[in-house]
Amino acid sequence: MTLTHLTRIPSIMFGLLLGSACEKGGSGFSVLSSTNQFEQTSTYVPRKLDVLFVVDNSGSMQSSQASLAVNFPSFINFFKTKGYDFKIAVTTTDAYYGDQFVNSGCGSLCSLAQTRFRSGVNPNVFTIDRNTANLESVFAANVNVGTGGSGDERAFSSFRAALNSSLNAGFHRSDAYLSVVIVSDEEDFSHNTMFRDESYTQPDLHSVASYKTFLQDFTSGVANSDFSVSIIAVLDEACRLTLSGGQKIATRYMQLADLTGGSKNSICNSFDQVLNNVSQTLATQTQPQFVLSRRPVPSSLRVMVGGVLVNESLTNGWSYDAVSNSVLLYGGAVPASGSIVTINFDPASVN
Repeated sequence: MTLTHLTRIPSIMFGLLLGSACEKGGSGFSVLSSTNQFEQTSTYVPRKLDVLFVVDNSGSMQSSQASLAVNFPSFINFFKTKGYDFKIAVTTTDAYYGDQFVNSGCGSLCSLAQTRFRSGVNPNVFTIDRNTANLESVFAANVNVGTGGSGDERAFSSFRAALNSSLNAGFHRSDAYLSVVIVSDEEDFSHNTMFRDESYTQPDLHSVASYKTFLQDFTSGVANSDFSVSIIAVLDEACRLTLSGGQKIATRYMQLADLTGGSKNSICNSFDQVLNNVSQTLATQTQPQFVLSRRPVPSSLRVMVGGVLVNESLTNGWSYDAVSNSVLLYGGAVPASGSIVTINFDPASVN
């Protein structure tokens, strides 16, 4: 008997279906019965990935922007190597002027153009993807957004403005994981009025949870499984004092990272380590997960990637999750796009 089921699911299980099926970044496989042995084979296709960097463009951010540019390979190399279909764009912490206050009469700052993704090259490249020539240098130019921006940094309402902007239509794909990465040495005080107010008790302050809700609605997804917000910010007093001392600890940034499953990284740390940590968090959130058609005898599981046997390991191997009845791959065992993944096992019941 031959059965066809849904196999690879990104991050969460959407269910097993008889016959052919489609899902976010999914693929089909066959289960072949041979006495008590089952074999499942799938061609691996990584989850699509859309990444928006929200970069503080106020006066104190020049060195951080330079560090982002130089160390970008620490972020992107994993996704290039594994064949991810990715999009990457950059906006700033004052993009909100072109959304909330577009008709407020504050000149060029309050125009729709403020919400458009940033390009530092000519001709413009607003969105980088895997086919972009010299993508590292293009990102380096795009992320150099300058330091002449507003000192009233509002990263939350700015990523909302950029994602909602008609000028950036088509950036986020419905079957892609959305990662927002905020890079700032200040705190977010997104609120309803145009006037600067850096009080946590102001009545017009937007709740952190409202931005999780926005991302849920925007992606039609679930936090951690379909989107996350990671931060590179001031996480503690020691870091704040290392800087000029005038910055604020990013309490609200950290809250949104916790609510969405993103990573929290200190802007005072080496950016190669920081960007690698953001990358590895995303790799985990989009890791391969293969749903089994039958309950296995766990000790009988054998996993091969590209014909090579993979050891059971939480670092560079695989594990079996009994709750979702799935095999998950980690680290160096994560396949490249197009790799054949084969899972053999004895079913716990032959009925």
